[in-house]
Amino acid sequence: MIIGRSGNAHPAISTKEELLRRLREQRAPRCSAKLEPGISLTIDARREVDEENRKRIAALRNTLDNASTEFETQQAFARLGGYSKSNFSRNR
Repeated sequence: MIIGRSGNAHPAISTKEELLRRLREQRAPRCSAKLEPGISLTIDARREVDEENRKRIAALRNTLDNASTEFETQQAFARLGGYSKSNFSRNR
């Protein structure tokens, strides 16, 4: 587990389940209609948590996209390798 600045722990392995959960739990931005003393601290804390969540979502998307691309590349090369081996034995 990796612990972020806010103390929230997230797994070291990026999963699609975590990405979907974070997207589901993401709050929509809204304006505060009340102006009360001390509420700016709450807003700042929420903003920091939301920003950290957005960064983690971006990192998850990037990691999962890279893993998917790498998997597809390896699969294509594996198919080409099998094709070359089968043609080599036929041409002899």
